[in-house]
Amino acid sequence: MTIETETAELVDQWFAEITAVDLLPLTAADARAWLARLAAELLRAVCAEPFRPEIGYETGARLVHGQVISGEALGRTVRLLGRQLATLAHRTDPGRPASATGPVLLAGRIADLLGELVRGHTEALRERTRDGHAAVRRADLGARAHAERAQRIWQRRLDAVLSGASLGMLVADRTGRIVEASDSALDLLGLAAHRPPTAWPLREIVHPADREVVGRLWREARRGRSRAECRILRPDGTPMWVAMTLSTTQGGAGDWFGVAMLEDITERRRLQEEIRLHARRDALTGLANRTAFLDSLQAAFRTAGPATRIGLCFLDLDRFKMINEGFGYEAGDQLLIEVARRLDRVVTATPPAGTVARMGGDEFMILVPDSAGIDTVTGIARQALTALRDPVRVDGRDLPVTCSIGVVEMAVAETRPADLIAAADASLTWAKSGGKDRWTAFDADRGTREATRGLLSRSMGPGLARGEFSLVYQPIVDLGGGAMAGAEALLRWDHPRLGPTRPGEFIDLAEDTGFIVQLGEWVLERACETARDWPAHMFISVNLSARQLREPGLIDVVEGILARTGLPPERLQLELTETVLMDSGGEQLTALHGLSALGVRIVIDDFGTGWSNFAYLSTMPVRGLKLAGLFVAKLGQGTEPSRDDHLVEAIVEFARKLRLSVTAEGVETPGQAAALRAFGADLGQGHLFGEPARVDEFTATLLRQAFAAT
Repeated sequence: MTIETETAELVDQWFAEITAVDLLPLTAADARAWLARLAAELLRAVCAEPFRPEIGYETGARLVHGQVISGEALGRTVRLLGRQLATLAHRTDPGRPASATGPVLLAGRIADLLGELVRGHTEALRERTRDGHAAVRRADLGARAHAERAQRIWQRRLDAVLSGASLGMLVADRTGRIVEASDSALDLLGLAAHRPPTAWPLREIVHPADREVVGRLWREARRGRSRAECRILRPDGTPMWVAMTLSTTQGGAGDWFGVAMLEDITERRRLQEEIRLHARRDALTGLANRTAFLDSLQAAFRTAGPATRIGLCFLDLDRFKMINEGFGYEAGDQLLIEVARRLDRVVTATPPAGTVARMGGDEFMILVPDSAGIDTVTGIARQALTALRDPVRVDGRDLPVTCSIGVVEMAVAETRPADLIAAADASLTWAKSGGKDRWTAFDADRGTREATRGLLSRSMGPGLARGEFSLVYQPIVDLGGGAMAGAEALLRWDHPRLGPTRPGEFIDLAEDTGFIVQLGEWVLERACETARDWPAHMFISVNLSARQLREPGLIDVVEGILARTGLPPERLQLELTETVLMDSGGEQLTALHGLSALGVRIVIDDFGTGWSNFAYLSTMPVRGLKLAGLFVAKLGQGTEPSRDDHLVEAIVEFARKLRLSVTAEGVETPGQAAALRAFGADLGQGHLFGEPARVDEFTATLLRQAFAAT
């Protein structure tokens, strides 16, 4: 549908309004066609990018040239276009972006366009008047009288334009003093029953806080149209918001004056303020919400002095999920409302004045903006705990409620808002893990450790993909003949930020997150692939975690790796700790028997360090024991056998009776090796026989010796 079609109804109404008061020198058809062109140009101007308000000026001048010269006709034109243009703009281009057709922007554009239309009409009439003045000077006294009468008629028409305009209009001289005011402007300013504000400085009717805004508008108007929102003071001192559009036009003898169009936007501003306040309040509890809290925290940092300290209490209700599930969400909401009321009472009664906010769910935050020290913040935390311990009565039932609180207090100069919140969050986690219904203060050293663990946890997966993990191999030697019997594959991680990282720092993390399954498969495949090229008598030993043992399909995974790498099953040894074996049952026990059936050796790692229950040795397919290094460290230290010597000797004898091989870890001296050999231990592993080495070094030195021995 074209713009001309859309404006057809507007053209009919416009023609009717104009011809009711003015006589046009055109046929009805020609007049309608002429008005259709003007309406289409105005509608295009409202929607066009860039916006060209001068179209309104040109239209006003063309109306004068078309003999639409009465003030009544112009007033009717302004009122009609003011009502219709916004509706037509949306209908003509409904797909236009909201930023281009929003009600605020459209209202501003239409106001600017109609203001220019009035200005163009006014200046065209002035031009006619100036031409009339010239004719007067050339004509006789009778003609002069006629021209003066025309001048008075023009003035009446200008007055009619001002009184007929739907928007408030003020005309000010170059000094900024008001010389004309429309009836709409007087009503808007509350001056309809008062003396008109002629000869008043425009800035004096403006709120003092906004006078600089109007001064800027006045300066910018000399270079073109300017627009801003400001407050106007009514006679009773009540401020009201208006959108002011200011433009200038030339007067006689090089003079100029300003035209201000005023639109009452007080209600819109009130609604905007209500929306802003609602957006900063939690709908359920009435407390400040997360957005308001973050703004308050930022403001506290901006206004803080160099010695100012800030504290936070981060609260989380204990077992709130159980209340929701057991008593219903309505009961949970009532409990949250009461918790908010109690916390607000604690903060209000405890100096310094703080802010309590609901961060979401069952989490609350208390901001202490000017703390006197950690005791100030922990004191508030204690009072909050006490206030929440009393049950909350909901629907005739007493609901128990407690909370855990993370406390942090720091100098503003030593932290940032985000870091302060992170510290409060960390200490809240510690409080909940410590038993709930308690507060825990932030400990920077513990925070650093937790941050390191978090970094390691997040970067394990990407690190494996980037090739940051590697294996080293430590020889396992036959204590009887000294030949290399195999090697244990040990995992290493060269972290890009933390550098070389010990397995003890990340293996437990990998176990907790489940990443140990993927990481363990990678280790097993790389180790088997490396060991495939070793002498046929050598085996590779790999650690197997509890999480891996519980993983469904473990047997298939191991069998697949052996098939892909070509390593015979009997050359693979899997090490499990006593704790893992004792906790195994059902599917885990089935998996162990399945691995043993493949031909894989199962040995107990760190034997003697766990809660031993020897009964499991009769039910599990264990082929050997690895004696923990703490037993080996005390061997052969005196001239006479010690209790440690007898203990190791007994363990070795015990294993031999069960037909289990014994591997001693942590062998560092020849004396330890001799003692183990005398006791009948089969294999040894430790610094005495070789340090863990990367595959190239292991192959170049230790493995070459093994090949030479064979």
